[in-house]
Amino acid sequence: MSSSFEADLTLSRPYLTRKQITRAQKNTVSDLRSYSQKKLVIIKYLSDMCVQLKLPRKTLETSIYYYERYHLFNCFETELIYLLATSCLVLSCKQTETLKKMNDICQVSYKVRKINTVTLDMMETFKKRICQSELRILEACSFDYRVNNFLHTDEYIVKIGKKMGFERRICHLAWLIGYDILKSDILLIVPPHSIAIAVLKISFELFKNHCSENMNWFDVKYSDFETTAKLVNEAYFEIINFYINSFDICDLSSNVPKDYPHIGIESFIKLKQKAGRQKGSIEVSNDDIERDLYLTNMRSMNVRERRYVLSAKLVVDEFTSIRDSSSA
Repeated sequence: MSSSFEADLTLSRPYLTRKQITRAQKNTVSDLRSYSQKKLVIIKYLSDMCVQLKLPRKTLETSIYYYERYHLFNCFETELIYLLATSCLVLSCKQTETLKKMNDICQVSYKVRKINTVTLDMMETFKKRICQSELRILEACSFDYRVNNFLHTDEYIVKIGKKMGFERRICHLAWLIGYDILKSDILLIVPPHSIAIAVLKISFELFKNHCSENMNWFDVKYSDFETTAKLVNEAYFEIINFYINSFDICDLSSNVPKDYPHIGIESFIKLKQKAGRQKGSIEVSNDDIERDLYLTNMRSMNVRERRYVLSAKLVVDEFTSIRDSSSA
């Protein structure tokens, strides 16, 4: 007597296009406006937590990536947002090796939310539910520990800016922009080093009148930084569009030093006008997206075995093996 069971084999895809993100959220987010508003609340919450716990920005960046990634494959309306966000921060501390005791993180969480009376039972239940959430967060990321494992956007800004020979103020402005864009979806679309180059390019252009006449952005070879013009352009236009559409929720204008050029929404409109037609990564067709089960299928609880792989070759090899055994 033979037995069989359903299994999933999933190839990790840490970065998706704008259309792919929209299609995935169609299954998990019924009200995008509500999701966007609550995401801003959560980013403020995580930022305050990181300040209280003296955690670096890379920990904040990774926790936001986890939070956004989770809601691509899990329903938004069925989650307690503060519990999930705290779980993302705990996991981020492990990933970035900025470890904090879970007790300390939970205590700060209650403090930031202004919950003054906390019982031992409340604390233990909170910690238990955080641990339960971690597995689902990792599943949403396909257990891909390559993502957010080394340098992060702010660190790349400093290192690449130094490599390019930019003055300190250009790098500082880029660093300020790098915080604002955590409110966008860019972490799901473009790797950190490509984001850093795009942010430096925007800062360079905003500061262009203060730069050396010998410095021309088009002298930059993206291959030297293991990226491509398409990825940098994708990040560039994502950031420009974000500022044009959401300048009111950004912190840039209130944090730019007085001796820097004035930066307002019109500054980014001018950059977009000067850049010309939007270009970047090639979008996948709508038909291909609708055929992509990774984006269109909801997570099934009937699957007994799930495996996640990092190499497309492993998927092809397994498919070939199953096909050959079936035809034998």
